[in-house]
Formats: sequence, structure tokens, C-alpha cells
Amino acid sequence: MPWVTFLPDGARLEVPVGCTLLAAALRAGRPIGYACRGRGVCVACRLRVEGEVSPPTPGETRLLATLPAPAAYRIACLCRIAGDCRVRADYW
Repeated sequence: MPWVTFLPDGARLEVPVGCTLLAAALRAGRPIGYACRGRGVCVACRLRVEGEVSPPTPGETRLLATLPAPAAYRIACLCRIAGDCRVRADYW
């Protein structure tokens, strides 16, 4: 099972492949916004991600285009974990 590392403190959580970044962050007790309740219609749960994750869906690509630096972020409720990754929120 892959490990998600939460930066900047380096806390780690093991999760199953296919778990969303939102579910992993909530499991780890991280404060994360999700105004749409994880339905993929807002960008409140955006995270900076490095590592093995699913490619962006067309809907996620549309949402990311609304951000000033879309390439730096992923939408946590739409992004699925494929392997070890590191994530950071602008407010952690």
C-alpha cells in the first residue's frame, strides 16, 4: 500500500491504491476545505502534490484552469493515489 507524506511536518499515512487525496487528508486529521462535500465542483480541497497519482480528469482540468498556478495543484477529491506521494496545502 502507498504512503502519503504530509508536508511540511512529514507525517505519513498508509492508504490503499485508489484512495482520494481528500480521504487521505481527512483520515490523517488534516484540516482541508471541501465546500462541495467532495463532489468535484469547487477548488477548496486543492493540494500541491508530488508523486504517483492519477492523471487529471477533464473536470479536474477545468477546475485547475481557474487557479493562478494550475500545474502546481490537484483537486484532492478528484485525485486518486496510485503510489507513494507527498502533499502540501497552502494553509498547513
